Amino acid sequence: MGARATTTNLMLANVKSGKSRTLLEKPGLSGKEQVEEEEEGEPRVSNWASRVQRSGPEENAGSIHVLPDDMLTLIFARVPRATLSAIRLACSTWKRICQHQDIAVLRQQMGVAEGWIYVLSEKAPGTSFRVFDPQANKWSVLPPILGHSPQENWQGFACVAVGHKLILMGGRYVDTTAMLQSSGSVCGDVIVYSALTNQWTRASSMKTPRSWFAAAVIGTQVYVAGGQGKTRFLDSAEVYDSETDTWYTIPSMGNVRSSCHGAALDGQFWVIAGEYNKNQYDDGDRKGSAEVFDPLTGSWRFIPDMWLDSHKVPGPNTVIGGELVFVHLSKLMAYNKDTNTWMPVGHVSGADVYNRPFSRFGFACESVHNNLYIIGGKWESWQNRSRFCVQTLNTVEVCDLQVSKNTSRFLGWQSCASMVDGGGIIAASAVLWL
Repeated sequence: MGARATTTNLMLANVKSGKSRTLLEKPGLSGKEQVEEEEEGEPRVSNWASRVQRSGPEENAGSIHVLPDDMLTLIFARVPRATLSAIRLACSTWKRICQHQDIAVLRQQMGVAEGWIYVLSEKAPGTSFRVFDPQANKWSVLPPILGHSPQENWQGFACVAVGHKLILMGGRYVDTTAMLQSSGSVCGDVIVYSALTNQWTRASSMKTPRSWFAAAVIGTQVYVAGGQGKTRFLDSAEVYDSETDTWYTIPSMGNVRSSCHGAALDGQFWVIAGEYNKNQYDDGDRKGSAEVFDPLTGSWRFIPDMWLDSHKVPGPNTVIGGELVFVHLSKLMAYNKDTNTWMPVGHVSGADVYNRPFSRFGFACESVHNNLYIIGGKWESWQNRSRFCVQTLNTVEVCDLQVSKNTSRFLGWQSCASMVDGGGIIAASAVLWL
């Protein structure tokens, strides 16, 4: 980026300092619609942005090349995320600016980045993620996943988000059209979606092909561990640098684990529970244990009896406000890493507080700020102690955990817009910030 990055950062510093008052004139706009920075350093771009969203390329053609790229970058970084898509349709210059990495960096620095929820459901036509905009309460669709065929059942892959990038890794491909169903082929493929460009690209493959493994993000690095390899369960681990597109091997865990869950807490990589084989530790059954990797020391530590149920793999989970929250049976449970204990937060939306084990399964659990979202899944109906039917869900419920915990012992769930052409089992989910 060089000089451009320096200029952009200097402009951002001036805006934040509140010392500058700059009028960025746009030909063809009235005085009230000029993009103006007041003494507080907050650009008034809403009128201008809404005009761009309503108008076409021809109407804005006279003003496209008036301002330098750095100035346009600073302006575009302030508009609502949904407006960026409309702006980049105006012309090739604006498209190039909107797709540049500077936009994502500035939005994070300014504190205006918005988190959107990305989900891949079994009922979605084709092989496309669905995207939920919490502010607009609206769903949209991504382009199909690169190189993925509807005839292939992609299982056991990991899905994480690094800023504005969605990263899919590993897994097992099973040909659903074959006469004899095999266990499939384990891969180390890495496919990346950028919210800036709205495109999928291939990245460097993992060093060890694996499926059903743990993954989590610390900064710009993706940590993976365990899982099922081509011939055996794994204890190996590696880390992906998303900025250099490079994989590095890190020390292996002390145990072989599969179907484990990954989380990032306090800058450390947690690998939780899963199917377990003793490798290093021989002090009894540790199916509910966890292992934690510290990037600063490059070493693992073992936490016995961490998970709530040693007979089941962990359910949907998220980290919200620096706190690890899992769905266990019908309850939300928060983990205290200092005492290695769990505390109930409340009941999941739709759960019967006084009844049997939770009947909803296969759903996604994601968080944006203090809001916790439960998306999709299936619901089992029971009659006379026998399963009566299974209902496919495309619903979305949200709860502000901070408000609910402070005001009531019951969580206040509200309904959001449902997925129109999706639903059912959620194969992958993540939150991308831009």
